[in-house]
Amino acid sequence: MRNSSKVSTASSQSSSVVPSAILNRAMNLSLAIGFMMLAAKWAAYVLTGSSVIFSDAAESVVHVIAVWFAWYALRVGSKPPDEEHPYGHDKISFMSAGVEGALICIAAIVIIASATEKLIVGVQLQKLDIGMSITAGAAAVNLALGTFLIRAGKRHQSLVVEANGRHVMTDVWTSVGALGGLFLAKWTGLLWLDPVIAMVFGANIIREGGKLIALSVKGLMDSSDPKLLERVHDTLASFCTEYGCSYHRLRLRTSGTIVHVDYHLLLPDATPMIEAHALATRLEDRVQAAIALPSEVFTHLESVTQPDGHV
Repeated sequence: MRNSSKVSTASSQSSSVVPSAILNRAMNLSLAIGFMMLAAKWAAYVLTGSSVIFSDAAESVVHVIAVWFAWYALRVGSKPPDEEHPYGHDKISFMSAGVEGALICIAAIVIIASATEKLIVGVQLQKLDIGMSITAGAAAVNLALGTFLIRAGKRHQSLVVEANGRHVMTDVWTSVGALGGLFLAKWTGLLWLDPVIAMVFGANIIREGGKLIALSVKGLMDSSDPKLLERVHDTLASFCTEYGCSYHRLRLRTSGTIVHVDYHLLLPDATPMIEAHALATRLEDRVQAAIALPSEVFTHLESVTQPDGHV
């Protein structure tokens, strides 16, 4: 018996219309706002000399670099399969997430080192009202941007855009922490609170960066999604009970925007080829409906008495 395969319509749409339009515009917006926030936060740091505002500004430098890489990765990932990349270019999204996570961690180390230096040599703050106003405005803009990017990434199954949105949200919390630290330092007169709070938020940024790196490693190592795998198992088991067949060697991986599934479907020896192919197509439709994501499903047809083609 021969193999059967099916690619969902949603998959082809996801690889062309969506990335080239909605997601590209989202990343263009993120890059433009990133440059604006970078200029505003460095101005606030120069005015105040605050460690927490420096941490916010340093994170923005990394953010702009990471957004540029994500912007590039989105365009590469949306390219259709070619002779050198028969499975497409989606995996660059995992590379993008890993680079972004690593850059976040580097920024956090710089923040903690700078705050430690301030604790040792002494803290001097000035023009806090102006600095706090600029930081608050930047936080509000990034909150709106981050929410938009995360929703767009989830809606259109784009890890690149979602990871970028989560990076923007870490920027928001860094800004909130900066505001809190400046307010406490100003209200209590304990200026050492400024670098201490910067160190706390630096540690939190490392945690967020670590999550992105872990996600990147899982994707590049083709780790299965347990929930999706269980959903496909249930679909196959139900179908086989209904039609008196069986299956084995189920494999599932996510390449970034597309879920790849393959399995062996065992049918009675007397099953005509045309009927076997029709059953396989029907099962692939069910699997794609169960996954509810852009997907590519491959069915390897086998004889129940001679599995894996052994004679």
